[in-house]
Amino acid sequence: MDTTEISLLTREAIAELLAGRAARNPASHANGRRHSVRWPFPGTVEMWLPDGAGVEHHTLGTCLNLSTEGVGLLADDPISAGTQFALAVHQPEGSFHGRGIARHCTEVDGVHYIGVQFLFE
Repeated sequence: MDTTEISLLTREAIAELLAGRAARNPASHANGRRHSVRWPFPGTVEMWLPDGAGVEHHTLGTCLNLSTEGVGLLADDPISAGTQFALAVHQPEGSFHGRGIARHCTEVDGVHYIGVQFLFE
């Protein structure tokens, strides 16, 4: 993909995306631990995960929900909590690239639910 078609992942860019979706669909979900509301956003998440030697390996996940702070996704392979990596979030309105850190990874029926916090510069 041509990286000129991908926007930098910023809090403002994600907030604009969320505002556009909120105007069309007021449904959301949150719990008492969340700092921001997460919205259901199916889409692809590309990840470049470092191995022990520092070499990045490309993998894909499926976005389940999105907020200005992070993304919840499903992936075939686990990601250890604390792992920092490059990612690209693809949505119909646009694609965003940046960095994230895995906060948790839970396996359910052979699929891994991963919570990723965005790292903003």
